[in-house]
Amino acid sequence: MKKFIDESWLVLAMGIVFACLLAGAQTAFQDKIKFNEGKAMAEAIAEVVPDLDPETKPELSTLEDQVKGKTVKNDVYKCLKADGSLAGWAIKAEGVGFMDKITLVVGLSPDGSTILGIKVVDDTETPGLGDKIRHEKGHPYPGQYTKKSTDQAFELVKQTPITDNQIQAITGATYSSQFVMDIVNDVLARLVPKLPRESDDSAMIESPPERE
Repeated sequence: MKKFIDESWLVLAMGIVFACLLAGAQTAFQDKIKFNEGKAMAEAIAEVVPDLDPETKPELSTLEDQVKGKTVKNDVYKCLKADGSLAGWAIKAEGVGFMDKITLVVGLSPDGSTILGIKVVDDTETPGLGDKIRHEKGHPYPGQYTKKSTDQAFELVKQTPITDNQIQAITGATYSSQFVMDIVNDVLARLVPKLPRESDDSAMIESPPERE
């Protein structure tokens, strides 16, 4: 019995030591993780808003909306050119993916009427298939959204698109393609109408009519 008690205390002590070590490691790496996340976001914003002045940090604000009775917050970055005029907007959004959530950034023109580009910054989609949503190398899927109008929802097709709002799915990764499209369509429907309406010279303009 005494041996059992002695061994139990040893196991407990080892558990406490390992827990402390794990907590210490997590604290030590937390700053690095946040730094890497911030760097990835900055690179994504620069990619989807090409005219962004690299020397000017985008202005971060939050857009709130009600979705099924819950408050949803989205990070919105106001991006400026070197001359101080508006280069465009970058909206961080996330949604369900095939394996886990997908996080992406949508770049928009100053008046919110045109998509400047999209960039997936975090996902756990299937390597070699679904993860092609991340980049254009090897597949043009992300680039299909560039210069598209925001006035209508996108539709996923498996064949060559025949209308401007159609996007061709990645072969073998239709679900991942659809999940990205769902996030983009959600941004267009919920958040684009809430953006401050500004032209290229930052003058206020009238808000566009509501999307159908």
